[in-house]
Amino acid sequence: MSYNLHHICRERFNFQNPLIKDGKTFMMRTVKIKLNINPDEIRPTLIAYTKAFNYVCQIGWEDKDYNKFSLQQKTYRKIRNYLPSNLAITAIAKAADALKSTKARLKRNQKVNCPKSNQCSIRLNQRSYNIWFDKNRISLLTIDGRKKFPIVVPEYFKQYLDWRRKSAELFLRGNDVFLHVIFEKEITGISSNGKVVGIDRGINKLAVTSNNQFFSGGHIKHVSERYERLRSKLQSCGSKSAKRHLCKLFKKENRFRADVNHVVSKQIVQYLEPGTTVVLEDLKYIRQNSKLRKTQRKKLHKWGFFQLEQFITYKAEAKGIQVKHINSRYTSQKCSRCGYISRSNRKSQSVFKCKQCGFSLNADLNASRNIRQNYLDAIGYPDRAVANQPIVAILN
Repeated sequence: MSYNLHHICRERFNFQNPLIKDGKTFMMRTVKIKLNINPDEIRPTLIAYTKAFNYVCQIGWEDKDYNKFSLQQKTYRKIRNYLPSNLAITAIAKAADALKSTKARLKRNQKVNCPKSNQCSIRLNQRSYNIWFDKNRISLLTIDGRKKFPIVVPEYFKQYLDWRRKSAELFLRGNDVFLHVIFEKEITGISSNGKVVGIDRGINKLAVTSNNQFFSGGHIKHVSERYERLRSKLQSCGSKSAKRHLCKLFKKENRFRADVNHVVSKQIVQYLEPGTTVVLEDLKYIRQNSKLRKTQRKKLHKWGFFQLEQFITYKAEAKGIQVKHINSRYTSQKCSRCGYISRSNRKSQSVFKCKQCGFSLNADLNASRNIRQNYLDAIGYPDRAVANQPIVAILN
């Protein structure tokens, strides 16, 4: 299958597991809508909101205060001099979230600075914005009062009109204004059918599943190398035209990678039945924990494993498929047949051969089977045998 860029609707999804409230499970979606308005109409509000955000962050950083309610008592009156009440409240809450993230990084002994934004997006609650989909209009709270703007709702978004509308984020990117609206919907639990599929993610092979699906990363690697050569030439030039071209190139490459991850995640999920459990490795701190050479680090930092994980997650949830995570330790060194662990089992990037039992298999397929088996061991599943099915390449 080729990776020709096809039309992707302007839609993104919040990177969280299903929300559970009062024993009920809710599925979250964040729809990205482009607003056809003059950016100067909201720029003063963005400047004031950014000022408030940075002020709260500075107070919280100096006082080592990460509590939203405590920060509100310290900063609300001053912020109210130039922001409406609802926007002041959300600016404080957003600053508190940013401060909490620095606290979490400090616990991991990572270097942090006081959060600061040059242009902070505006968090809107249900009192500070409203949308009338039937009239194609939107109302936004600004420092000059409420303003109404026309919007165009694509046909694809109409599937969310019966979902419950939550908060939103207002962005300004260049001369374009975007609104990210969060919707939620209660979902009924689907009982497990007992089937478990492990997925190993990598750079040369974007994904390999334990049911023998292969998704090659050869094409994306080739395209990335071409972008890298072009980027190097433009950076050495340094002209204004080259800088504009670099900006366009960055966006184009990101769109290409997102398109590839959409294609791969869709193909993975479409072959699975509702009730299946998908198991992924927990790669949260892989960039911090990996000790690699410079060329390897460059490939690792370009690897979009997290985006692929989120695409798989939201597509799986929509189909009634559970997504679980397990520790990634030794999955590439352990034999999926006998369980023997050794670094020397990995003969090369693509070949695995067990030193103890002589079992030989594609290294990524072996890892995906270990991911599946590790999950089954964790939940106390009695059967350890893994059927060796025919290998089928799905995406080259």
